[in-house]
Amino acid sequence: MQMTTDARVWLDATVRRILARHPLGDAERAGITYELMSHLHAAGEARSTAAGRSEVTREDLEAALAEAGGDDGLATAFTQPLAKPVERVLFGRRLGAFAIDALLLGIVLEFLHSMLVFLLEPLMGGIGSASPDAAAWGLIPWGYHDPALPIALQAVIAGASAVTVLGYFTWFEAHEGRTPGKRALELRVMRVDGRPVTYRESFIRNLVKVSFPLLFLDTLIMLMAFGDDKQRGSDKIAETVVVRA
Repeated sequence: MQMTTDARVWLDATVRRILARHPLGDAERAGITYELMSHLHAAGEARSTAAGRSEVTREDLEAALAEAGGDDGLATAFTQPLAKPVERVLFGRRLGAFAIDALLLGIVLEFLHSMLVFLLEPLMGGIGSASPDAAAWGLIPWGYHDPALPIALQAVIAGASAVTVLGYFTWFEAHEGRTPGKRALELRVMRVDGRPVTYRESFIRNLVKVSFPLLFLDTLIMLMAFGDDKQRGSDKIAETVVVRA
């Protein structure tokens, strides 16, 4: 039996929410995703048939989830038996994941910088002359800081770079709990209560990444003050943690 569009969207979001609370390997995650969707769809279909409807609605699926004991009930039945113990990660693997992400971002930013220089230099060539003080924009090291460029153009490039970097980390972590670098090294970001991170938490924990000095300081705080919790200072504020998954 087919589902309504609203029911499909709800089912996908619900299954992702349940799975995000448990560290699983990719193979286990794929199998459990199928099992959860099949279980909820079958239970929803039974309700829809009993009510004489030809499609499974969101209300059918919500009722099926409630009958199964909610998120916790389904997790106990399908997810927890295959879940690995949560293992927080301190430094080494996180550094490796960041290096992979930095490499990917470097490729994107190189293209972005070149395009901005090509498009804006003719328009901004007279806005703010270049000077040795232009090196001050190094506080945002993702930017392309050519002393020959006008300071105004360097500011635009640095700002666009910061937005790109923050958007990259925030979107990937809020969308699936990990960036490509974290995926490669089997890491995942989650809230300390086990729930998936939202855009808000992801934005907060990644804000320091627009500047290498800030990120270094945040990591140093983790090693010195929060080593036992394995959280950066920004993780403490956002109430997030990086785990093996």
